Amino acid sequence: MTLAEANQPGAVPAPDPGPVLSVEGLTVSVRTEAGLQPLVQDLSLTLKRGETLAIAGESGSGKSITSLAIMGLLPPPAVRVTAGRIRLGATELTALTESEMRSLRGDRIAMIFQEPMTSLNPVLTVGSQIAEAIRAHQHVSRGEARSRALAALASVRLSQPERRMAQYPHELSGGMRQR
Repeated sequence: MTLAEANQPGAVPAPDPGPVLSVEGLTVSVRTEAGLQPLVQDLSLTLKRGETLAIAGESGSGKSITSLAIMGLLPPPAVRVTAGRIRLGATELTALTESEMRSLRGDRIAMIFQEPMTSLNPVLTVGSQIAEAIRAHQHVSRGEARSRALAALASVRLSQPERRMAQYPHELSGGMRQR
């Protein structure tokens, strides 16, 4: 509904679609000889459509653990979500199988790592890695995936995107790798 339509007599506003992401009472624990020890305790947050959320804190405060929990990337069985809910729209992420989570990652949910060299394969070109992710989620031909990868590099304003497609991760600056 446009603003003009909303101001008309009798206009019914569109229903609120709810948060894009909600985390309620999240506790993440690590298994030790002494039993389960909490790393993150009773964390809650909500992210609505169009908002930006920053998770800030001191070193060791649980920022990365929280993000990895949301993404379903905690190293099992030592570290796991022991309480709480993580919802992406209407989907309860903690109830999904690894296969179901894998289908969401890079498609409906993603994480930008502070040091992307830990996530990029040093022996594959940047373009091939982006195209691989596109093909995994969008089921398109190699040529179409390459075109979309090139468009993605251009959309984040990398200079010479065609050249960047053929480069390896170590050949890009840190800022370029993060984009």
